Amino acid sequence: MKTKLTITIIFLFISSTLYIGCKKYEEGPAMSLRTKKGRVANKWKVDAYLKNGTDMISDYRMATASELFEMTKDGNYTTTVTYTPAFGGGTYTDNGTWEFINDKVDIKTTSSVSSTNVDTIHITRLKNKEMWHSFMLGSDKYEVQMVPAE
Repeated sequence: MKTKLTITIIFLFISSTLYIGCKKYEEGPAMSLRTKKGRVANKWKVDAYLKNGTDMISDYRMATASELFEMTKDGNYTTTVTYTPAFGGGTYTDNGTWEFINDKVDIKTTSSVSSTNVDTIHITRLKNKEMWHSFMLGSDKYEVQMVPAE
């Protein structure tokens, strides 16, 4: 009986250690049955926008009326952003390719419209219905939390 209890405790300890060790993204999830590419492939919109930890979504919405970031499993993306009249109105559209880099914790996008437009974002959370990422602009850290657009 003692042997079974000892083996069970050791098994639970090892399992919990492996489970915690599987967490790739800072904000999770620890595990997922869907592939990372399958979780990224979606139509996304911005749900939260932070600058240096401060909620800036109202400032973001003063400039941006709507946005749609579509990423496909085959590594293509399309971005459409509509600006508010206060910021000149109009719509910006871009498309190109995306790929995981740095052990799938970062995504690099390369624009087809402007080959010099290459961006990298750092993924902090990647679930089926949430994709959080951050990027640096000068000394400021921006965090964007996205949810499915549809």
